[in-house]
Amino acid sequence: MRLLPVITFSLVSFFSTAINANADTLVPSSLVNNISIQQNKASTKIKTIPTELLPSKNNQCNKTLNYKIFFEGHDIGNYQRNIVWNGTQANIYTNSTVNVLITKAKLNQHSTLHWSPQRQSFVTDSFERNIKGLMTGKVSATFTDNGAKSTVIEDGKSRQFSETLLPILDGDAIAAQMRLDIMQGKKNFDFILQNSDDISHYYFKVIGEETIATNFGDLKAIRIDQIKKSDRQLSLWFAPSIDYQLVRATYKRKLLNLKTVLISKKINCPTNSVFIK
Repeated sequence: MRLLPVITFSLVSFFSTAINANADTLVPSSLVNNISIQQNKASTKIKTIPTELLPSKNNQCNKTLNYKIFFEGHDIGNYQRNIVWNGTQANIYTNSTVNVLITKAKLNQHSTLHWSPQRQSFVTDSFERNIKGLMTGKVSATFTDNGAKSTVIEDGKSRQFSETLLPILDGDAIAAQMRLDIMQGKKNFDFILQNSDDISHYYFKVIGEETIATNFGDLKAIRIDQIKKSDRQLSLWFAPSIDYQLVRATYKRKLLNLKTVLISKKINCPTNSVFIK
């Protein structure tokens, strides 16, 4: 059981953020202006740009989402995520507490990300994670070269990583991109995740639409499963009627049986904002 808080926090930092990001503003205004100029010159080129990647003029929705964590059906903790947007950049704050038997651990995490017009995807800028209690420790990371390189410092020790295939992302940026991929109707996607001591390649597949019981009633949700991992099962459910947010996630591996569910949400948007639906 000593490993349960570690595994739980790893999942919190990874799949719980699928709840987070707005995909409403995806391209800087300078690029939009350039598109408008080029439209008069060659309208056929505009047709090659997916409408999902055209931004709204404002993206200032701030979100607070609260989740419960269960182990074998028993409530063992909670986490709250606060997402603060400033144009195409976001600050994401996660606070979580996990209680297992006589052990207790708390996690505080702050990550920053932005939309990259070069990558046409979200890219991590940095993150800082602090855990107090049983698994006390501090990890921070910075990402450069548009996600091609990263530097991780864990308890004073520094490691560098590089990747040419895909950008190196933290859990928040992966979650933002996964949510966008789902909104765009993609069926398969993969990401490079930055762990505290290594990078890992994760693959996902859309299983289909299911109706599930939630704290907001029975909802139609899109189920996503992690694939190419025979020793575990990670499933995620996103509800289109709730801003395509993560409403349920389960993780099963050997003796582990974890579940997280969305119990409350608060989304504040300026009245003068315009959003893509």
